[in-house]
Amino acid sequence: MAWNERVNAGRAALGKADYPNAEYQLWEALREAEVFGGESDQMIESAELLADCLMQMGKYDDAEQLMLGLADIQSRRLGATNVRTARTLVMLAELYYAKGEFARAEPFAQSGLKCYESTLGPGNEETIRLTAYMAYIFHAQQKFAQAEPYYEKAMAASVKNMAENPESAKQVIQGYAALLTATHREDQANNILAYAAQA
Repeated sequence: MAWNERVNAGRAALGKADYPNAEYQLWEALREAEVFGGESDQMIESAELLADCLMQMGKYDDAEQLMLGLADIQSRRLGATNVRTARTLVMLAELYYAKGEFARAEPFAQSGLKCYESTLGPGNEETIRLTAYMAYIFHAQQKFAQAEPYYEKAMAASVKNMAENPESAKQVIQGYAALLTATHREDQANNILAYAAQA
C-alpha cells in the first residue's frame, strides 16, 4: 500500500477507536514515509497520528521515544512556536503526568502553553485546558504557590465558558478548592464550591 493509503487507513481506524489496527497501519505509514525523507511532511503526519494512537493505548514508552524525536523535527521544520509543535510538547507533558513524572511534565507543558497563548489566544479552549493542566502538574507536586495563579486564571476563563464545557469548569473549581483546603483556607474553598454548585 502507498503511504497515503496507510495513513488514511490509520486515521479511519483511530476514528473508530480500533487502536490495534490503527497502530499497525500507522507504523507502516511511518516506514513508508521514509522514502520522502526523515523530516518530510509525510513523516511528521505519520508520527503525529501514531503518537496519538500509542497514547490512547497507554504505550507510553513507545510514545515517548517517538514524540521526543517528532518534537525535535517539528521544531526545526515548523518552528518552536508552531501549534503542531506545541501539541506534541503538550502530549509529552500528558505522558509524563500519566506516568507520575510531574517534574518532567512541567517544561513541556509550559512551552506548549506559551505557544497556545500567543497563537490561539488566552480564551481558546485548548489554552484554558492547558492552563488548568499546569495547575494540576504543580498541585500534584504540592507546589501550591506555583499552582494557584494557574488555577485562578483557568477558573476565570472556565467560568466564562461554563455553559459550553461545564464538566471542565467544575474540575478546575474542585481542584482549586482542594488547593485552598490544603492551604487552610476552607472558607474560600467552600465559597467557590457553593458557586460551582449553583452554576
